[in-house]
Amino acid sequence: MIKAKFEISGDALILDMKGHASFAEMGKDPVCAGASILAMTVAQCVRNMCDEGKLLKAPTIRIKNGRVLVVCKPRAEHYTEALHLFYIGETGMHLLSASYPDHVSLIPFAMPDKG
Repeated sequence: MIKAKFEISGDALILDMKGHASFAEMGKDPVCAGASILAMTVAQCVRNMCDEGKLLKAPTIRIKNGRVLVVCKPRAEHYTEALHLFYIGETGMHLLSASYPDHVSLIPFAMPDKG
């Protein structure tokens, strides 16, 4: 099962995805492919934001078989843009988990209490 978690930790936005969907044979699994392209799109957009000087520091991006970790700390004036990017990834992952609940598990953003 793929377990995808979207998180806000302080000023960091995090996508942490682990596992395999096991919907079909490795290398031919459309559920894994869908989850992978969503995570890789978030990662590439974060790289683009870094190249454009919109992050406080270089992001952490680790992509390897069965694991994706993307952590970014956007500058205050670009926080909404970065948050929107992560929400798009989360929305796609929600669609996958709704369609394939035995293969994709999603922990969505838990919005901090603004008081």
